[in-house]
Amino acid sequence: MKSKNKQENTIETFVDFVKKIDAYLKNEKKSLGIDKSYLKDLQAFLKQWKADKKVKQRFLLAMKSYGKATENHNLIANANRLLGRGTWLSRLEETLDEVVGEDLQIKIMEAGGPIKHSSTTAKKAVWAKCMMDCLEANVDEKTCKKILTNNLHFKSPKSPSFKKLKRMYEKAGNIDVVLQHLHEKWKKIIGDRYGYDSLEYKYVEADSTIEAGVREGNIVYVSKIPYQIKEFIEAEDKKTKRYHYCHCGWVRDSLKKPEEEQVSHTFCNCSGGWHKVPFEGIFEQTLEVDLVKSVLKGDNICTFAIHLPKEVINEK
Repeated sequence: MKSKNKQENTIETFVDFVKKIDAYLKNEKKSLGIDKSYLKDLQAFLKQWKADKKVKQRFLLAMKSYGKATENHNLIANANRLLGRGTWLSRLEETLDEVVGEDLQIKIMEAGGPIKHSSTTAKKAVWAKCMMDCLEANVDEKTCKKILTNNLHFKSPKSPSFKKLKRMYEKAGNIDVVLQHLHEKWKKIIGDRYGYDSLEYKYVEADSTIEAGVREGNIVYVSKIPYQIKEFIEAEDKKTKRYHYCHCGWVRDSLKKPEEEQVSHTFCNCSGGWHKVPFEGIFEQTLEVDLVKSVLKGDNICTFAIHLPKEVINEK
């Protein structure tokens, strides 16, 4: 009952916000209402409105909610811009809304306080820990994984580079040909950048899982390439190695801290969502991905198991 009352209060507050700006715009702009508003209209309303930052943040969340209900994508984009949220934050918020509902989505997104895509990595790491602690406390492991692997970086499976991989697969009739192509591609990238006799090149050459994949049955094991590969190879202690390995601006700073202050390793499922997209483009279906190794689990690298359709087991 308490939860229901809280949800009803949120709805009432959001409706009140919508009425306020609609009345303001119709009064100030004569005929312009919320449905035809621009970014500058939202900014003008916020500037004249004597309210604290937290209330204004909830107002912008209300604008997003109204935008979703009316399928006004321009309003959603403008609210996101004023919230200072980049694509990843917006996508996380939208995914939470779809999976757990608006009330819990707000609770999880606000667990670490206000955050922007432009915030420092130190602030992002603190926010990510609070967000993950709240997420894991409120949803089960399966739901948590579903949220984080939902392509939060919004990579398109139909991008030209992935379409090229799909054509390659269809022509060869074998996913191993695609994996070998990716391995050769990354060897060339690293060879051209660091030299073909460099330690960096030898490191990538020796591990076919790096940004490519090794297939075992219908599972492809993929590892990330170190973010700072030279520093990663040269690092002598494991903590420094993990720090130079990690690409994620939401995580890296927490790797400097004691284990109990670090972001939950479950967060790394987000990278799994990133790595499975090319294969989803090839096979034109949603695929499962598991987190096998993670620097947040104490491993030196991050590796993911992407489950391909079972028919690939019998490919020649």
